[in-house]
Amino acid sequence: MYTKLRFLLLPAFFVCVCASGTALAQSLPQPASQNGVSYITGGVGEDEVQAFRAAAPNYNLRMTFASKAGNYLSDVDVTIASGAGQPVLTVRTEGPFLYVRLPAGRYRIGAQRLHVSETKTIQVPAHGGAELRFYWDDPDAHGVIQICKSCRGAARR
Repeated sequence: MYTKLRFLLLPAFFVCVCASGTALAQSLPQPASQNGVSYITGGVGEDEVQAFRAAAPNYNLRMTFASKAGNYLSDVDVTIASGAGQPVLTVRTEGPFLYVRLPAGRYRIGAQRLHVSETKTIQVPAHGGAELRFYWDDPDAHGVIQICKSCRGAARR
């Protein structure tokens, strides 16, 4: 009984495994290239997140964009410049992840969302990879005036 059942279920198992592998491959955005630098951006939805995790070892610079409250962000303008200051990649993200394949070296990364910019410097190793995370305080509150605590008393005078 168990032998017959095993032979009946085995093909169904392979169909499920192959179908899930195909779904992961379809969930990953196609790599793009700029100035000879290959990259992918996205990560919206659970299927894409899983696909990005699987693709991570193929990229030596992996960036994540989020608010400090823990919400993932997209539409971040990113500029990567070489140590000599030459722009290497300029892209707007299509999700919270940007994975890039760069030659080993030192890079300056600028990230901007809703007029709030942050710049970081990173050394991309010859082997392995580097990860950067950018966090913004509250990107949805741009344009809201925040007065420092010590300034409040002076404003009333």
